[in-house]
Amino acid sequence: MGRYIDFDLDSDSGHIYTIDFNLAYNPYCAYSSRYSCAIPTKEDYLDIAVEAGEKSFH
Repeated sequence: MGRYIDFDLDSDSGHIYTIDFNLAYNPYCAYSSRYSCAIPTKEDYLDIAVEAGEKSFH
């Protein structure tokens, strides 16, 4: 399980994405065993460091 971020893929290979981690959300599988989570593939990997804070749940 992880947090999800939705975005639209741009066909331009030089396109730069700005990712707002504040828009990340938990998938349904985080709340119920009735849903299964996707298993990441080897291609789902970023070869860069992502420095982000931790979301505080109230």
